[in-house]
Parts: sequence; structure tokens; C-alpha cells
Amino acid sequence: MTPDRLRRSSSRSRAASSSAAAAFEQVKQLPFEDLGFAKVDHHRALRSGLPEVMLGTGKTPEQIIAIARRLRDSGRAC
Repeated sequence: MTPDRLRRSSSRSRAASSSAAAAFEQVKQLPFEDLGFAKVDHHRALRSGLPEVMLGTGKTPEQIIAIARRLRDSGRAC
């Protein structure tokens, strides 16, 4: 989640245009998501201003695809 996305989500919640459940979905994976073979850092952009990166050393192509999909599905992929 980027700082701008967190601000927008917070504004929507305050304006009651999104439910508590929707707000929870936005932040439930912060800061990390453990995939078993990798921990995806969904909080990196908030902490450092830089997007999450993926180290592929020792990972299978399927694992790299799974990480990329989690980043894409969470809206954090660049």
C-alpha cells in the first residue's frame, strides 16, 4: 500500500463511503504476507517510499509468478 492509497482509503472510510470490512481488506496484509517461501512486504512503500522488490535467487518460476501475482492483486505492483 502506498502512502497516497492509504490516504484515499482513510478519506473514504471517514466519509462513510466504504464499510469497515472494505477498510479492513485494504490493510489486513500490512505489513507482511507470508507465502511460505517468501514474505511479501506490503508496507515497504509506506516505510521507505520505494516499492517492494523480488529476489528470485533460489525460487522456482512458479514461486516468482506467485509473488508477482500477490503484488499485482494487492495493487502494489509497479
